[in-house]
Amino acid sequence: MIQRMVLFGASGDLTSRLLLPAVAQLAEEGALPPGLAIVGASNVDWTTDDFREHIEAGLREHSHVSASTRERVVQMLTFQPADVTSAADVSRVLGSEHPHTLVYLALPPVLLDSVLSALATAGLGAGDALAVEKPFGTDLASARGLNETLRIRLPAPTIFRVDHFLSNELVRRVNSLRFLNRVFAPVWNAEHIERVDISWLEDLTLEGRASYYDRAGAMKDMLQNHLMEVMALVMMEQPARLDAQSFRAVRVEALRAVATPVAETMRSTTVRARYTAGTIGSREVPSYVDEPGVDPARETETYAALTLDVHNPRWSGVPFTIRSGKALRQPSAEIAVHFRPLPRYLTDQWPGVEPNVLRVGLTEPYVRLSTTLNGPDLTAEQRQLETVSPPPPLTAYAHLIREMLDNDPMLFIRGDEAEESWRIVDPVMQAWSAGAVPLQDYPAGGDAPEPVS
Repeated sequence: MIQRMVLFGASGDLTSRLLLPAVAQLAEEGALPPGLAIVGASNVDWTTDDFREHIEAGLREHSHVSASTRERVVQMLTFQPADVTSAADVSRVLGSEHPHTLVYLALPPVLLDSVLSALATAGLGAGDALAVEKPFGTDLASARGLNETLRIRLPAPTIFRVDHFLSNELVRRVNSLRFLNRVFAPVWNAEHIERVDISWLEDLTLEGRASYYDRAGAMKDMLQNHLMEVMALVMMEQPARLDAQSFRAVRVEALRAVATPVAETMRSTTVRARYTAGTIGSREVPSYVDEPGVDPARETETYAALTLDVHNPRWSGVPFTIRSGKALRQPSAEIAVHFRPLPRYLTDQWPGVEPNVLRVGLTEPYVRLSTTLNGPDLTAEQRQLETVSPPPPLTAYAHLIREMLDNDPMLFIRGDEAEESWRIVDPVMQAWSAGAVPLQDYPAGGDAPEPVS
C-alpha cells in the first residue's frame, strides 16, 4: 500500500487547484491510507510553512471540506526545494530507503524527459508508483520514446498515465448505459446508429492559460487525449472481466480500429479555427491573437473538429466526430448518439417522426433520449425522456488519486493506448502545418464553424 506521495512541481496550479483539493475530499470521506505523508518539491525557495500556507489558501478556494479536514491535510505536508531535472535532488527528496511512494509529476511536458532520466537513478521499486500527467508526448515519435524510457529505465514501479476524463463518473456512465441495459446493448452498432458526435464546447476563453494553450491548441489539449478516450468508451466491446487488464485492452482495440486520416479527405473531415473579437453574453471578448502571451505566428486553433472512420464490423460506416472549442455562443459537453431514421413508408405516413438521439452529459448529469409519441389527428410529436442524477460526490481527480493509492491502473492510459491516439492525430497535425486545411475565423460568442467545402 502507498504510504507517501511526492509531488514534483508542487508550487504549480495543478497541485493547489486539483490534486490537493482531491486529497482533501478523500480525507473527508475517510478514504486515505492511515498515516499518509505528502512531500512537495519544486524549484522555489520555500519552507514547509510556506508550502502549507500556499496549499491552505488553495483548499479554501477550491475545496468544500470542513475546517478540521483542511487542517488535517495541511499537517500532512512537508516541502523540499529541488531541481526536478537533477538526479541528486530527486534522489534526495525520495530518500535511499523510502516507504512505498506515489511520485506525481505535476510538471510541464517539456520537462518530462529530463525528470524521467533523474528518476531512473532514484531507486523506485515494485511497491512504488509513478503518475505522469497528460499530454503524454507531443506526437507519436515522442510518445514511443517516453514509453521506451519507462520500459527500460523504470521497469519496476506501476506507471499511471493520467487522463482525468476516464475517472469522471459522468463520462464513464456511457458504459453502464451500454452494458447494463438490455434496451441499448442490441442496437449499439452500425445497423441502428447513423453517427456519433462527442463535443466539449465552452463559452470560456483563454482564462490565463496562454503559456500552455498557445503551444498545444484545441487538438492536442482536448481531442488527442480526453475526447479520444471518451470515443473509445463509446466504441469498445464489453470487457470479459471488470479488471484493469480487460478494461484497458478493449479500449486499445477500439482505437486500433480507427482508420488513420488521409490527406485526400482532410479538408472535409477536419476543422481548425480561431476566435476573433466578439461578445459572449454581456462580456466583450478580445480576439485570441490579442490575448496576453499569445504568439499569432503560431496560428494556434481554439476550435478543432475531427471526423473518423472505424474499420470493424460493429462500427463500419458510422462516422465519429469529436470536437472542442473555446469562446462559443452555447456551451455543450455531451455524447450524442444519433440513431438511423425509420423506413420511408413509416415517415411518409407519420409526418414529424425524427430519428432517436441519445445524449449523455459530460459536465451536467443528464441522460436524454428523444422519442416519438402520437399527437392529435394521427400526427407524431417529439418528446424528450430525461433523467438527471445528483452530481458525482467525488471529483475526477479524487477518483484518480484513490485508484493510484490502491495501485489499480484500470482508469489510466496504457502505453500503447497513448500511441494509438497519436497515430490518429499526427497526420492531421501534419496536414494543418502544411496549410492543407485553412485556419478559419469565428467571432467570440458565435457558433462552431463547419468544414471547408
